[in-house]
Amino acid sequence: MKTVKKLIVIFLLISLMLTLAACDTDKTTSAGETSAAPDITESNMSAEYKKAIDERRAEHEKTGEYKKITYALYTWTGRPVGLDRIQEAMNKILREKLCLEIELLALDFASYRQDIQLYLTNNNRQIDWYGGNVLGYTSCVNNGFCYDLDADNLLATYGPGIEELVPQKYQEACKYAGHLYGIPPIKDYAITATAIVIGKEYLDAIGYEYKEDEKQEVASSWEEIEAIYTQLHEKFPDKYVFAVADNHFGQGSVIDNLGNDWFGVLLDPTKDRKVVNLMESDEWMDMVKRMNRWNKMGFIPPDALTDKTSSSAKIKSGAYMSMLAQSKPGYKTQISGECGREMIVFRLGKDIIKSSGITSVITCLNRATSDPVAAVQLMNELYTDPELSTLLVWGEEGTDYVTDPDGHIHFPDGVDTRNAEWYHTMNWEMPNQYICPVWVGDSPDLGSMIMEFNAQAETSIALGFTFDNSAYTAEYAALQNIYDEYANQLLYGFLDPVSGTAEFNDKLKKAGLNRYIAEKQRQFDVWYVNNYGGK
Repeated sequence: MKTVKKLIVIFLLISLMLTLAACDTDKTTSAGETSAAPDITESNMSAEYKKAIDERRAEHEKTGEYKKITYALYTWTGRPVGLDRIQEAMNKILREKLCLEIELLALDFASYRQDIQLYLTNNNRQIDWYGGNVLGYTSCVNNGFCYDLDADNLLATYGPGIEELVPQKYQEACKYAGHLYGIPPIKDYAITATAIVIGKEYLDAIGYEYKEDEKQEVASSWEEIEAIYTQLHEKFPDKYVFAVADNHFGQGSVIDNLGNDWFGVLLDPTKDRKVVNLMESDEWMDMVKRMNRWNKMGFIPPDALTDKTSSSAKIKSGAYMSMLAQSKPGYKTQISGECGREMIVFRLGKDIIKSSGITSVITCLNRATSDPVAAVQLMNELYTDPELSTLLVWGEEGTDYVTDPDGHIHFPDGVDTRNAEWYHTMNWEMPNQYICPVWVGDSPDLGSMIMEFNAQAETSIALGFTFDNSAYTAEYAALQNIYDEYANQLLYGFLDPVSGTAEFNDKLKKAGLNRYIAEKQRQFDVWYVNNYGGK
């Protein structure tokens, strides 16, 4: 509790400083949020909140059964061994507190989009809360998969802790056509764009010297990374240097895609209002030329287009040595856990909050949920109850972690990343990891560091803008099919960067790309004037 109180004081001070500096329109800040809100108890719950629980208790007394709410999570490696145990530990609390039960679904990220979309479409499996960002937030809304959390004051009445933790401006950033269809976790909304992470053991083997800064990062450049890769390839010819993923521009650049598709972007989102075709930009050509060169140098495996294993899982297997990512405070500990070995983080870009920075991870409630009130009350507890959140993030004390005298936690004796039953490394996906203990290696002040990180990052002028493409669904479908056909072939280096890009653009334009970009520009201009007064 001392840590929580300390964080609240820090966040209030940050909020005050940012309010005083609000006239600086070139750098819209994002702090002011806190990681702790009062846990709801009998003494502070509203009459409506208590009535909903009482009604469930009365129903339970009649039937002997508990209302069940499902929460579909994604992990890099599928269903953790300890899931049933963690679920039961959470339910012991939830039965008493809310008179309901949670059912945790943990699906492999590689198949999550397909699996959840099938469940939502066929409605043959109870799905309440799910990761809308994986399916595409706007697509989820347009397909009718999302419940309006503002309807009948649902979130305000039954999610007061969420309302307090997620500032209004961040809620606005999650709205689509004026409606709130999802909520973000308490996390790093900013990113350090373009980070290359490489296994320490491999750097040591080639004698590479580096110095980490206070953020446990190493300042670098694309040229330096290529030189390191060349040495790694020569030293380890039986391994692949680079585990590719489709994150070259999402995490590997400051480019803002204005609504979670790449058909019209802001190349410099901190000041440039012109929406342009990414695939005709210098940034695109530089990237695909680099990837084509790396492919020819043997850094990228020949099955990269078909192997959907996550990059961190590939590195954990020992067959790969590095990957592209985005960084933040505490990222070294996170990515080292994901990769099963110590990783060194090389920083190539700058800190920024993109327009999708808030919705890059967003949890949505299924429109077909049978009990939206119970669902929101459950999620409210996951945001505010440290005991429930810790079970979800770290598991059970004594089995999944032990606590040091200084408050840090770590694996018990005999447990590591290879045999841990609940070490999913998906803390950023969870509602609120910052009311939980801190893993050894991270600062005890990690929560406040994250909030300061959000506060000091440059912010896209499009933060809060969501492109409504509902009138262009046919164009979007055609464009996305073409993108799926060409993008990774170019970004993984399998097509000639010049002729392949020209063919790619030709097909995109015939499918209506220019009309789509023009409409995105029009909507953005209207939104910008409404929010900034045309400045």
